[in-house]
Amino acid sequence: MMAVAALAACTKSEVQYEPAGEISFAPVAKNVTKSVAGYNGETFDGVFPTNVNLYVFANASNDAGTAWDAPYFANALFKHDADKGTEATQTHPTLGDVATTGAYAGDPTRYWPNVKTLKFAGYSDACNVSTLTPTMNADLSALTINGYVQDNTKTAEGANDLMWFPCDGQAYTKQAGEIAAQMKHACSWITINVAGDDVTAGKWTLNSLVVKTLKHSGNVVCDATTAEWTLTGEAADEEYYNAGTTFTEDYKKYEKNANNFIVLPQEPTDLEVNYTYTSDATNNLTLTETKSVSLDYDAAGTAWQPGVHYIYNVLITASEILIDPVVVDWTDYDGNEIDKTVN
Repeated sequence: MMAVAALAACTKSEVQYEPAGEISFAPVAKNVTKSVAGYNGETFDGVFPTNVNLYVFANASNDAGTAWDAPYFANALFKHDADKGTEATQTHPTLGDVATTGAYAGDPTRYWPNVKTLKFAGYSDACNVSTLTPTMNADLSALTINGYVQDNTKTAEGANDLMWFPCDGQAYTKQAGEIAAQMKHACSWITINVAGDDVTAGKWTLNSLVVKTLKHSGNVVCDATTAEWTLTGEAADEEYYNAGTTFTEDYKKYEKNANNFIVLPQEPTDLEVNYTYTSDATNNLTLTETKSVSLDYDAAGTAWQPGVHYIYNVLITASEILIDPVVVDWTDYDGNEIDKTVN
């Protein structure tokens, strides 16, 4: 009799969830690049990469559905599972149908509570963020990550983009399918295009591009809409390109490591351009110079913003360097164009 009583008590205390209600996620990214959350150099078409893990926070309400100060789980590992997932597509309010294969399930399995509702927030772990012990503010659906260091050591892949989702501050009860978690970009994306003017009169060669004094570490608060950064550590120069290529008439893209020049949002710095000009056969003059160009895109010192793609079209002439910065969203569209000249 004592053994039966002990078993009954244990069972009652452990059943805090719906036994058949596993929590799973279908992460999607509205604006994607080859660096969407990691470093595998693929194109994802709105689907989160299967080789990058999620870490998820869940705060529970009280029984009345308010007071989100009760952690249900924190910094929990969610991995892609091809056998999970209830639908071939996930319908997202801004994306429409997004193709998915499987879902992201907790490891170990996480279940819905049988009474309470949950608020979620999560992030990609492409930069080993989980070791930094992030925290969640459920009322703001915000994540705080301190001591973040952007990994620029992967020479074949480039820097990683930190991504997070706040689930728009919604409160969720048990779901039949996965939650479509909208991933957001916490970093900025830089593209630099270079051309030489009047290539028929001579020969231009680009020797190197260096972005000066960038910072790659800091603290960030990712809330329901944006990421707010406080940068720390020393600034260092970042070599964007160093190969020596002859210009053509059209702008030549020099995209660091297959278009993965991802930077932490900060005040724009300078671009150092080293080039060689060889005149026509009559003069046979060769000139190698290094020029500095400001990457301040609006002449107001406005910082690069999270989730924004900045395209710099640099034109080098015999007497001056012209720069035409274009600010666009993470996916390309026509933005404001500002002409700048640097002698």
